[in-house]
Amino acid sequence: MEFKSNKAAVIEAMKQCKKEFCEGVGTLVIAEAQARTVVDTGNLRRSEVYEVMPNNEGVHVGVTEEAPYGLTIEKGLAGHKAQPFLEPAAMDSIPKIVKVAEQVYRDKMGGA
Repeated sequence: MEFKSNKAAVIEAMKQCKKEFCEGVGTLVIAEAQARTVVDTGNLRRSEVYEVMPNNEGVHVGVTEEAPYGLTIEKGLAGHKAQPFLEPAAMDSIPKIVKVAEQVYRDKMGGA
């Protein structure tokens, strides 16, 4: 019986898992952040975005230049009380993020 390596296929499947997982995390955290955003104009909510890092190494979550005041709201300034929405959205989503990982890897890697 000849040995046949599936290494290349497994590595490719793992890469696809990382990509899909990062996209799922970004989508999940932005949805949660938008639900927590205190500003009612809608500009800040629309400016909340995520970006998957190169090689799917992680996800950056933040606001675009259209709402630069988003970081002031998140962290506060002298005279402006912090009203965090990004960090709590990420931290409180950890149980959901774990479920996303489990689902992605189960679907892509053929788990039970």
